[in-house]
Amino acid sequence: MPSRSKKPWQRGRKSPAKDRPLRRILILCEDEKSSVLYLEKFPVDKDVVEVDCEGTGKNTDSLMEEAIQRKKQAYEEGRPYQEVWVVFDRDSFPQHNFNRAFHLASSHREVTACWSNECFELWYLLHFQYQNTAMKRIQIFKEVSKKVGRTYQKNDGTIYDTLKDKLETAQKNADRLYQLNERNRTGSDNPSTKVHHLVSMLLKLNPANFDS
Repeated sequence: MPSRSKKPWQRGRKSPAKDRPLRRILILCEDEKSSVLYLEKFPVDKDVVEVDCEGTGKNTDSLMEEAIQRKKQAYEEGRPYQEVWVVFDRDSFPQHNFNRAFHLASSHREVTACWSNECFELWYLLHFQYQNTAMKRIQIFKEVSKKVGRTYQKNDGTIYDTLKDKLETAQKNADRLYQLNERNRTGSDNPSTKVHHLVSMLLKLNPANFDS
């Protein structure tokens, strides 16, 4: 993967506030485009938190293994992550790989599986409508394209700005869907997502929440 310049929220603080411990969070994504381009747009208070958001090209259980290894390495280097979020899609991957990813996450309490079924873009669609019937990836892409008024591309770096005014609607729709699937927390329901939990965490890190 080519090296990318670090975003402001990834660099850490230069003059730390003495009364605020630096919190480190790793968000490891399956893809190197859509979810990373979206998630890294959330503003965070870098005097309070350092967020590393990266795409890997890996998927399901191999992505989870990478996350666990990165967590272990950070701990050994004396710069541990307090939270690790692993963002991946159900899509067409074998069920046993998907199940193993959840099993690995359950063995590491700082690691949270953040899935979407079928794909991350379901979260985008939920900004416009509640969706509780199964959809294939291509259908979701088409619906998102209709809603945003242009052909959706995974490398669209403006999607955060396009959707941010509808974020509250997306959270309500995603939570409603999550409750519908409340007895199944392994992401095998289609549709299903846990992205709203990750987004809620990022919203709490907004600098506006730490104004003195």
